[in-house]
Amino acid sequence: MHWVSYWLGGEFLTLASSLFPEGISYVRRVSILFVDKNYCSQDPWRDVLSILGSNRDSVIFMTAARSYVMRETDWGKLVMSAGIGESGEDAGCTINVGTFVHEGLNMNGLVDLVRTVTEAKSGALRDLGYELTGTVSDAVAVGSKVGETSFAGPGTDLGRRVARDVRLVLREMLGES
Repeated sequence: MHWVSYWLGGEFLTLASSLFPEGISYVRRVSILFVDKNYCSQDPWRDVLSILGSNRDSVIFMTAARSYVMRETDWGKLVMSAGIGESGEDAGCTINVGTFVHEGLNMNGLVDLVRTVTEAKSGALRDLGYELTGTVSDAVAVGSKVGETSFAGPGTDLGRRVARDVRLVLREMLGES
């Protein structure tokens, strides 16, 4: 196993379905842990924590995919790893998406951003001709500074920009030029 880490430039309130941390937390970085396609563990949390050591301020995505992006955008930071296994839906690869926005969101805004990211991911897969909305091991993490903005859906300026970038980057990563 090896990993890469991306400093977010400050502390973000985060809502995540990632392996670590679970649910709602504050983080300062995002890490991607790369495992072999044959990785099988009854306790992946132990594997992650053994690598993290005392650095517990990170969202951890785990994947067998080798393609990843860590990018600064006009709205914040985008972290993504992506791969599709032979059957499409199997856990042979994973699509992990992390978006960390400059705009201060409240909890409703973070939930809305999860929806926006998930819809954009599913849209990119549809654009590429996949008849699936993701793989069994996908994860999403969204974060922001604490704020009062309640909406980050695709009908908002922020949501439109995030959705556009997630969709474009995922299509590029999975093979559409």
